[in-house]
Amino acid sequence: MEAEQEMEEEAQEVELQEAPSEQEIQPEQGQEIEQEEYQATEETATQEQKVEQENLNVNNQVEDRGSFIHGLSVGLGIGCIATFVIVWISIFFAPQLPSVTYENLLSIFIYPLIYLLTVGLIALTAGIVREYYAKSKF
Repeated sequence: MEAEQEMEEEAQEVELQEAPSEQEIQPEQGQEIEQEEYQATEETATQEQKVEQENLNVNNQVEDRGSFIHGLSVGLGIGCIATFVIVWISIFFAPQLPSVTYENLLSIFIYPLIYLLTVGLIALTAGIVREYYAKSKF
């Protein structure tokens, strides 16, 4: 125990001897204050940049999402019109099969055909118009 206390006392004495004088400390404190001020200004600047970047990211996400929705609408319209064409061609050439008439198939599929055509035209038109106005707005 006594040996430990002696070692601690010796360590404290060495620290006191190695400690810089007050004259050496004062210039370092001035530098530290300048560094702290610089760091504070730097932190404020970086925080402002982060806020501006977040605002830009939000705006970009809204624009990207809008463009995606317009494209989705155009794609839906084209898909419905393509399905309408495929079904119409199938109905048109189906009477070549025995015991199937054009009138019977048309009477079964007329409502789905009308639905596909109207939904396709509306979605395609709406998507194109929205995309056009979205581009001219920005």
